[in-house]
Amino acid sequence: MATRAGVATAVMVMTLGVGARSFASETDNFTCRSRPLQDALVQLDALINAEIGRAIERANDNRNCDAACLGRELRNSVGANVRNPWTGIGSARIARRIEREPGIEKCHLRFKESVYGARPYNRPWMVVFTGRIMFLADTIRLDGRIVGIDKINHFVREGLAHWRDIHEKGQGIERVLARELGVKGWQLRMNENGLKGMTLTGVLSYADLAASYSGFNFWNELLALGSPESFVIYDGATGRFRQRRAFTFADYVNDAWDEGINRSVFHPDLAKEVAAALRTRSMDHPIADCESLSYLPQARLYVNPACLRHPHFTSTSPEGEHHDASPLAHTIRPPSLRSRPSGPETRGW
Repeated sequence: MATRAGVATAVMVMTLGVGARSFASETDNFTCRSRPLQDALVQLDALINAEIGRAIERANDNRNCDAACLGRELRNSVGANVRNPWTGIGSARIARRIEREPGIEKCHLRFKESVYGARPYNRPWMVVFTGRIMFLADTIRLDGRIVGIDKINHFVREGLAHWRDIHEKGQGIERVLARELGVKGWQLRMNENGLKGMTLTGVLSYADLAASYSGFNFWNELLALGSPESFVIYDGATGRFRQRRAFTFADYVNDAWDEGINRSVFHPDLAKEVAAALRTRSMDHPIADCESLSYLPQARLYVNPACLRHPHFTSTSPEGEHHDASPLAHTIRPPSLRSRPSGPETRGW
């Protein structure tokens, strides 16, 4: 007999059709871990820098283009959205390009090969029997980390949405990420507890939140003309904008993007299936120690709380950041100092 969640989701899928792929993709950072992958850092950096360059070129072609105009060009270029013609649901254009770029090596699995493959969740028409819908995103190696391509979408698209909420609506990053996480319980809201995760796929991904947080920091720097962290400056001598430093994902990606380390939360039934799949692969969950993620900036906003429960992390500053000289802090590469959290008081367009 179909569950309440299954029936409601079936109705939703019949309405949205193929648009479900836009927000029902999960990644298998476990099975892909053992597969050799060429690091895609250089190729992905080149894609972002090319979009920044195109935006600057268009701004310079417009004699009346000021800082606000340049900001619009950057958002329209780097943050370009591709919308499903049937549903209007969007995804980052650059993430679509990465998916289709043959020169970027990816771990592509058949759904049955993944840790989620015990049941055919990738067949939406069977949702009344399976209770969930899930498609599989390819995995890449990015600056030495194993991450799903879906994280690029979160970095670009959700990161920009968070920038707008903070700079245009005056909200704080804590409130914005709390809304992206959502409250526990079955729901049809577009958050990790809802249609972006637990309700539809049975997976609540803290790594998605981590990529979105990093994306907000990226947009904060990209759209802050004249700040020490900005990518673009105005050259008064030539009267033109120019890129003062190159973008690299190495300044933003960290171990919290890896679902094998920043562990996801699964629906209880799915958790049993994933645990069984991991046993057949002789793998643990998480794949590596996750407690060191606590030392990332504002980690409590995007790191699984289970990774924060360690005696070393009980001391907090007034800002809520953890401080400790534990050697665990050296088990992950720290984020760039340029990726420090910012608020609405930071200059932006």
